[in-house]
Amino acid sequence: MKNPDHCNSTDVALSGICKDFENGYCPKCSHALYFGEGNDRNGKLWRWEFNPMFGPEFLRKDGEFLKQQPMYENHPAWGPFEKWLEGIKGKKKGG
Repeated sequence: MKNPDHCNSTDVALSGICKDFENGYCPKCSHALYFGEGNDRNGKLWRWEFNPMFGPEFLRKDGEFLKQQPMYENHPAWGPFEKWLEGIKGKKKGG
């Protein structure tokens, strides 16, 4: 996982500062990007970029967006993503 390296919330755009981000996590960073990866039930590695406001975008090996994103919950890519997302939620709560 890659944590955001700066706060780009709308509040920061207006004020120019973010006091929360100094602690490594800003709850106002609705545009923060996280990167993750995981293997599906068949062993295929999936990579994604995750934005808490807009959700995941699945990536190719070279880091570019897949032209056709996995849309349905039964797609193999969603299993590893959902497992990863549960881990992120636990870390934000201090778990």
